[in-house]
Amino acid sequence: MPLYLVEHKHTAQTCPTNNPEMVRALAGHVNQATADTYGVKILADWVDEPQHTVILVLEAASPDKAANFALPFLTIGSITIRAGATCEETARACLGG
Repeated sequence: MPLYLVEHKHTAQTCPTNNPEMVRALAGHVNQATADTYGVKILADWVDEPQHTVILVLEAASPDKAANFALPFLTIGSITIRAGATCEETARACLGG
């Protein structure tokens, strides 16, 4: 299944850490049980709090599924979504195996 890198950025003013309810909502969203309802598997999530950046690595059948899962982050900042593959998948494709 395709991989997607979701990068979310927000400002210090819109940072969820300023609002405990927002922290709870996003924490409740970024878990596998919720991701399952979107048809997405969370492979990794990473937060760089001082830089106000969140990275998600998702496995999904389509970019639309990845985007729909990431939509809550648009309420506080931007998201970019890029398709990709694992090193193993890329090597296999390049080596014809």
